[in-house]
Amino acid sequence: MLFKNFIVLDENFSFKPLDLVVEAGKISLVVEAGKLDTSDYQDFVDGHGMYLLPGLIDEHIHGAMNYDTMDAKEEGIDAISRFLASHGVTAFLATTMSMPIERLNAVFDLNVEPGGAMLLGYHMEGPFINLNKKGAQNPDHIRHASYEEYLSYHHRDKIKLISLAPETDGALEFIKQANKNLVCQIGHTLADFETADLAFSYGAKGLCHLFNAMPELLHRDPGTIGAACAKHSYAEIIADGVHNSPATVYAAYKMFGSKHLILVSDAMRAAGLQDGQYDLGGQTVTVKDGVARISNGAIAGGISNIWDNAKRLTTYGIPLEKAVEMGSLTPATYLGFGDILGSIKQHKLANFFAVDKDLNIKQVWIKGTLFH
Repeated sequence: MLFKNFIVLDENFSFKPLDLVVEAGKISLVVEAGKLDTSDYQDFVDGHGMYLLPGLIDEHIHGAMNYDTMDAKEEGIDAISRFLASHGVTAFLATTMSMPIERLNAVFDLNVEPGGAMLLGYHMEGPFINLNKKGAQNPDHIRHASYEEYLSYHHRDKIKLISLAPETDGALEFIKQANKNLVCQIGHTLADFETADLAFSYGAKGLCHLFNAMPELLHRDPGTIGAACAKHSYAEIIADGVHNSPATVYAAYKMFGSKHLILVSDAMRAAGLQDGQYDLGGQTVTVKDGVARISNGAIAGGISNIWDNAKRLTTYGIPLEKAVEMGSLTPATYLGFGDILGSIKQHKLANFFAVDKDLNIKQVWIKGTLFH
């Protein structure tokens, strides 16, 4: 299939008039616009000057459309994936919370190929976190890191990312043992600079939702964030206008750059729905005026999506090209999928979406198939 008359955000994240050929779900050819003989192709898509952007990847999403990953329901994962696809997200990690082993295994036992965004695996946010930085996590299920527990998980090869607190018992040893099998990142933590620095030297690669549920960056006490900068690590950021101020997000962009800062939604089951009361990890969450909070007032995840967040970044002074990179190639590279996902490049999967001049999504393609 030929894709023509698009302004394509290319593999170097520059906008150019390019034509694509897609075969068997992959991009087989990328050429300068007008160089191909269109008569050679029976099937073609005419972009009429629309922008074509690489499919986004959300590595940190708990739920949407009144479903949560911890529901351990195939129809729930499917609903979340379809919600994501409708917003330009073509791949994701379904994110778990601090829960008993049997509840986690019920999720990992799922065998589902959702009809929207590709399910790449799972992100474990907890249970190996600091109780004093639990955020909206259920304190009853927070526990010390244990590699033996990890080995007890069913289908643990599906776990691609884990967020944990390196200052808690067993966490540094866990990072040393587990980092060969999955990406370990620091989150829900009170780690000082020295402990975080040690965690990075042991194999940790990034930060879970930068600035949230971690010590502040101070000029004489740089803490976890300072260690991440010093190690040139990756960092997730929630740019929904609630979790962080515009100036803070812009500062993070300057600190980490588009190749190490990762847009995430941290969305919970209220995403895509109206204000009201919802469940998150066994706790009641109230969504009011677009902000989700538990009873003690703590923010309980987000209800946004990373395409809306990427567009929001442009109002902060960050170029759209860089914002899209932070939501596509950067997470793909971080998670080890950069050879097949994250950019519009020959031999990669044909995951991309088309937007008009006002950045409204008009088409979403996943493995070369139009999402409806």
